[in-house]
Amino acid sequence: MTRTSRSALACAALALTAALAVTAAPADAAAPMSDSASAAAQKVSVPAYFAPGATWDRLNGGAGTVGLAVANPSSGPGGGDAQYTSAIKAAHAAGVTVIGYVRTGYFGSTGITTTSGSTDPAEWMRQIKAEVDVWYRLYGTAGLGGIFFDEGQADCGPSNTYVNRYTELRDYVESRYGASAVVVDNPGTGAAQCYSAAADTLVTFEGSAASYRTFQPQAWEAGAAADKIWHLVYDSPDETSLRETMALSRKRNAGHVYVTPDTLANNPWDSLPPESYWNTELTLARSTG
Repeated sequence: MTRTSRSALACAALALTAALAVTAAPADAAAPMSDSASAAAQKVSVPAYFAPGATWDRLNGGAGTVGLAVANPSSGPGGGDAQYTSAIKAAHAAGVTVIGYVRTGYFGSTGITTTSGSTDPAEWMRQIKAEVDVWYRLYGTAGLGGIFFDEGQADCGPSNTYVNRYTELRDYVESRYGASAVVVDNPGTGAAQCYSAAADTLVTFEGSAASYRTFQPQAWEAGAAADKIWHLVYDSPDETSLRETMALSRKRNAGHVYVTPDTLANNPWDSLPPESYWNTELTLARSTG
């Protein structure tokens, strides 16, 4: 296996997620949340879709402020890699919680297929659980701390069909690998409140800084524990934009945030920001003012 930050398949999924983040909204969404909510000190939680090495070392240097890091060797766990084992061990020792990337493919509802070519939700469920098991088989003893479920649905579904699948996945992870395992769902857009019990943390925004300025979180997020909410913002080009974005994320009760100047066209999650930008981001996250 070639170590890669993200395969072409996952890049296509990222573009789809970005589009859904702009257009999608749960059918039962409440009125938009005002910017009156406010997170205290935040965690910088990073889609770490970059190969082991110096960038992971720099990530670990932010431990204490860096909360979660999503490992993604090959749009999932891949076949095992000694360098990833070392990277996860080092991050765990530094105090960063590493969680493993798993695609859920919107359970086939958008036409995304499993590796066997199926859009059947039952086939997706089997594939997802198998990938969770591979993650823990390969990296559990290295300190893997949970699972990041990408390509997540955002509405409850008929008779809660959609959210029940994610609740089942959370139960699967915790029953097999411990109640302390962190489970994150990434719909990339405002999720219905039913999802608040389906994961420890929800990525309720994934998009550009320009779209973040006018983004309106769901009303329930204002009363949620800040640790429940994670916002991922790319194309925030300079430190002035960074400061504006970080201030908005705090007002919007995002306990987890990551902001990068990188753009969607270049894959915003395949590197960390330049040193000055990164250090400013860590400082802003630590601030309680």
